[in-house]
Amino acid sequence: YQRRVHGDGGAISSGVQRNPNMNLDQKPLKFGVEAKLQPWGHNIREGFEWLEGPRPECWWTGKRPVLGECPGVNERGYITSLPLPHLKAGGFTRQDVINYFDNSWTITEVLFSALQTQESFFRPPYHQLRHPFAFYMLHPAVFYINKYRLAGLINEPINPHFEALFETGVDEMSWDDMSKNNESWPSVRESVEYRSIAYQRILEVLKSHPSLEGKESVTLRDPAWAVFMCFEHERIHIETSSVLMRELPLSLLRRPENFPPLHASAPSESTPFVEFKNEFITIPGGVVNLGRGQNVDSFGWDNEFGQTKLKINTFQAEKYLCTNAQFWKFVSSGAYIDERYWTPEGWSWRSFRNAKWPTFWVPDGPQGLHKYALRCIFEIIPMPWDWPAVVNYHEAKAYCNWYSEQINKPCRVCTEAEHWLMRDSSSCDENSGPFRDPVLAQQGKPTELKNNLNLTFGSESSVTSFPPASTGIYDAMGNVWVWCEDWFCPLDGFRVHPLYDDFSTPCFDNKHSMILGGSFISTGNEASIWARFHFRSHFFQHAGFRVVSGE
Repeated sequence: YQRRVHGDGGAISSGVQRNPNMNLDQKPLKFGVEAKLQPWGHNIREGFEWLEGPRPECWWTGKRPVLGECPGVNERGYITSLPLPHLKAGGFTRQDVINYFDNSWTITEVLFSALQTQESFFRPPYHQLRHPFAFYMLHPAVFYINKYRLAGLINEPINPHFEALFETGVDEMSWDDMSKNNESWPSVRESVEYRSIAYQRILEVLKSHPSLEGKESVTLRDPAWAVFMCFEHERIHIETSSVLMRELPLSLLRRPENFPPLHASAPSESTPFVEFKNEFITIPGGVVNLGRGQNVDSFGWDNEFGQTKLKINTFQAEKYLCTNAQFWKFVSSGAYIDERYWTPEGWSWRSFRNAKWPTFWVPDGPQGLHKYALRCIFEIIPMPWDWPAVVNYHEAKAYCNWYSEQINKPCRVCTEAEHWLMRDSSSCDENSGPFRDPVLAQQGKPTELKNNLNLTFGSESSVTSFPPASTGIYDAMGNVWVWCEDWFCPLDGFRVHPLYDDFSTPCFDNKHSMILGGSFISTGNEASIWARFHFRSHFFQHAGFRVVSGE
């Protein structure tokens, strides 16, 4: 595996590429003729050798990731997430708000310090469905400035050109124009300079705005709502950027010293296939109230507000998330490439990508041998058979259709309402007050968590690592997101928030599948019990699934 991490050789082709986990030995392209031949090569400039190895002091535009300087850095030097702010009167102080901002900002810079050479910033993802990292380095900072202006918290722009170029990210809908993958981006140095100015501008607001004293509640229509919206927007991009890094060639990455380590369940050496026994348990039905109503104990995106009441029948669910061991059987049997198990859309995706196993599995030998390792964000490790399988919705559905044949029982992934019924009773008790949502109190510390959330660890973990919920379900929250049967949809009483009118509504299109529960790197609102997120069915996140059976 060291050869794979540090190997060399092999030219990088231009255009749409296969998953780089299939091409492990690649040299990064530096300033020169070869780089200039790439469609994005005009962005490569001279004088950026400082992007190789650890970052110099000039990289850090806010707090450095040092114990005693940046909130959330622990005694081992790893940065983890602070608790989600409680927005009721008396629930936070101005210093709490500043600390949460510094924690968010520095986590971003720690993550991006993994990128090596200019190529990592300007080379588009192999699937061409997202911008290169040059965009995501500035997009969260620009979002702060633009939303603060909309809310009336600041009056002047920093750089109008940047604040237009980096304003809007992408979701791979039919109208997306991905010609920006050949955009002329600012240099990394210019991006660092912008972030430095933005940090000071944001900090000035946090130190002076009267609504951030904590003496009064922050409400949906308060201009200070923009402050917390920007925090949580940045945290979304921390997670999605980590997925894009997981898709980069390893030669373009270096594990940051301050990023949390792999979970202790990560194997140190390769082992033959190990059977994993999962079993169904019965989950009693009941009435589920989806949504937080108009409750504003903490920040929430517009799709979380409102409430829909559903009556759910009793169903069965497997105790554990579907593991790599279970999914390996589906792959090694040949069923993964059998059209009859896929939906028509899923089969079209699989055929287009010529996928024969999950995207983060790395073949360790010729095809057909079915020996695999696992790509994590920054390294390849021997296959952890008891970790959850990270797949997209199409793969999860195909597995369930195959598994139904194996056990002679109808199987599928869970619904949003069923996900709530599988959670610990403490988070479902409406009389428990705001702290029924654990992320309001819990920091990313192993001693405080009952699940793999809040960037306590830098990877998935064994599905048996944490205690079960009161329902008997393991990883009811955390470890990886779970795909759901539901299309993303509004709750009864939904209202668009004027500060971000297109956060949810473009995705109420019966094309975006819901994901729930959060992953190991989900922090803040993403790790909240109220979080309702969504992606197109072919999209990859740190997401897996749980098999259920029922009407």
